[in-house]
Amino acid sequence: MGRINNREQFRNLGERGGKRGSELWEFKRFQDRFLGNFRPGRRFLIAAYEQKKKDRLDPAVVERAVRVLAENDRYEAQHGYRKT
Repeated sequence: MGRINNREQFRNLGERGGKRGSELWEFKRFQDRFLGNFRPGRRFLIAAYEQKKKDRLDPAVVERAVRVLAENDRYEAQHGYRKT
């Protein structure tokens, strides 16, 4: 809960996420990176984590985040969660 004022800590991956990860958001705190996406109902779902060891984001982490978000969408659709 709350507001993040520092844009360096929380930003959209855009082109850095590649074709499939362009809608992902990255939250960075110290050496930790959390990838996720905004969901209906004012939620933010964290889909992947990586400990930052270099400046570039590992493409495997982006693919994992995209896969986890797709699995979550299928699960919510199958179990009848409302999308509000």
